[in-house]
Amino acid sequence: MLRCPTVSLFLAAIVAAQAPAPAVAAKQDRLLVLNKDEASASLFDPATLKETALVEVGTGPHEVDVAPDGRTAVVCNYGDQKPGSSLTVIDVVAAKVLRTIALERATGEGEQREVKQFLRPHGIRFLRDGRTVVVTSEKSKQLVLVDVAAGKVVRTLPAPQATMHMVALSADQHRAFTASIADGSMGMFDLTRVAEPPEPARVLPTGDGSEGICVHPTSGEVWVSNRAADTVAVVDPQTFAVVHTLATAKFPIRVTITPDGSTALVSCAEAGQVQLFDCKKYELLAAIAVAENPADRVLPIGVLVRPDGAFAYVACNGADCIAVIDLQARKVGQRIKTRKGPDGMAWAHYEDAKPK
Repeated sequence: MLRCPTVSLFLAAIVAAQAPAPAVAAKQDRLLVLNKDEASASLFDPATLKETALVEVGTGPHEVDVAPDGRTAVVCNYGDQKPGSSLTVIDVVAAKVLRTIALERATGEGEQREVKQFLRPHGIRFLRDGRTVVVTSEKSKQLVLVDVAAGKVVRTLPAPQATMHMVALSADQHRAFTASIADGSMGMFDLTRVAEPPEPARVLPTGDGSEGICVHPTSGEVWVSNRAADTVAVVDPQTFAVVHTLATAKFPIRVTITPDGSTALVSCAEAGQVQLFDCKKYELLAAIAVAENPADRVLPIGVLVRPDGAFAYVACNGADCIAVIDLQARKVGQRIKTRKGPDGMAWAHYEDAKPK
């Protein structure tokens, strides 16, 4: 029996209409903000500046980082009067908690078995594998490596530093750098060495109250903000020496660098400013006041530059808001109202498969 070509085309069109549409990747961005005083994390849509979700985490969340695929975030639960010792793992796409990881490790067996807790987790960075985070434990004087998927501590590296606060990684992730508030120093860890017992970090004095820390994306220089000295130290990791010391406004608490490596941003909490420095000339470019009213004590702390380098987000802990700085205009353009005590922030970019 011969089939009419017109009928065949009609039947094919019906079949095509009934077939499910292929999935397409919808790119999504989320700005994660930790609400230190409310034990929660807010997810904001940076396009609308609206909060899209609120997730409960542990007590005193201070810092957060996001996996390279943008789908998983891990929060350090620092604690309050009672030291914290856990991490909260968040599914960014579903905006829900996946699990809580106890920062502890058992040694020995039977009567000799001992469980060690790693107290006051604070600084955190994801490794490129997307499943391991590097975490500072202030009270334990340890850099702790945690397998997020397995939910357990897999390795610890000792540090002679007290109050080891923030952590940054070299571009190749062979080294970790930490800042110590109490000692005014920077620690350098070799993450490639797996011998036991592990070697402690090398330590370099960088300035009183060393707290903020970041690595330049191309030169590899380590920038350390010294909140008690009102300076930023620039360290050459190869010679392990301070090569520049830059004066800042009062209480420089965080430092970060734009993706193109041109500009360093330093949040100066007591001055209510974010200062911009030229990373080649090591000179001050601008001082941006972040308060709407100059008399307000807004306490800018966390500072995050968007991946495209167009805007910086500044967590104003004293004003419960995020100041959005237009980096081309060098001024605050908008403000995002937050919950109580905004502090640590992270950027999540992911692809969410949806039907056409």
